[in-house]
Amino acid sequence: MDTGTPEETTRQLSRRLLRDGIAAARAGDVETARRLLRQATELDESNVEAWLWRSTLTDSLADKKAYLEQALALDPDNEEARAALEKVLEREGALAERAAETPLYCTVHPDRETVLRCNRCGRPMCVECAVRHPVGLRCRECVRETRSPVYNVSPAQVALALLVSTLAGAVGALVALFVSGVFWFLLLFVSPAIGGGVAAAVERAVPRKRGRALQAATVVGIVLGLVLLGLGVGVVNGQPGRGLLAVLLNLFLWLYVVLAATTAAARLR
Repeated sequence: MDTGTPEETTRQLSRRLLRDGIAAARAGDVETARRLLRQATELDESNVEAWLWRSTLTDSLADKKAYLEQALALDPDNEEARAALEKVLEREGALAERAAETPLYCTVHPDRETVLRCNRCGRPMCVECAVRHPVGLRCRECVRETRSPVYNVSPAQVALALLVSTLAGAVGALVALFVSGVFWFLLLFVSPAIGGGVAAAVERAVPRKRGRALQAATVVGIVLGLVLLGLGVGVVNGQPGRGLLAVLLNLFLWLYVVLAATTAAARLR
């Protein structure tokens, strides 16, 4: 049984992530190594070795410099970090000299002269193409490439989220229809809870994912769930068109949709 303090447990987990990250790097799985090492430094910012390994796996000169400076701040006598940082500074100076000698033109807009370069890939970019990043200005391509995998959602995952949210939304709309018939004021409390439930169902279907694509799919699914309820009511009554129209004209149900969709989108942000 683990009897260590939370700080000790966190450091142990950070060291385990470091070990796994080094193994992934040596096996050639760079993306996995980067992810594990990033998690290691997030858990324990004093993990010098993790910062050093992160510096060896990044393509960004700015990131490499930041990681090495962090390692040196933690361990000023670390010769490996000092030598690597000196090489980075030499390369940075050479790039600056080259940029000063030759006029630069934006890669995306060749007619625009610029003095900006992406600090990850070095490509010239104008003010319109530059994106402010925690480590400096970057081009839009590099920002997309380094975006957290949590927000990289495939079309299949979006489709699955739409299906799940539609089915869960139909159930939620049925509950809202019943509540509105008893005491509509309860919808103000029930609807956000239903929206949270729909978002939870999407999270279970598409784990560890967030972002606008899932938000949009879930909101559309909640609306489609209302439509599905209307068709179901119409089929039961033998008049599909009239049942759908009655549901769509029910203002209380649209109140439910707005509250549920807002809650679900906020949870999946």
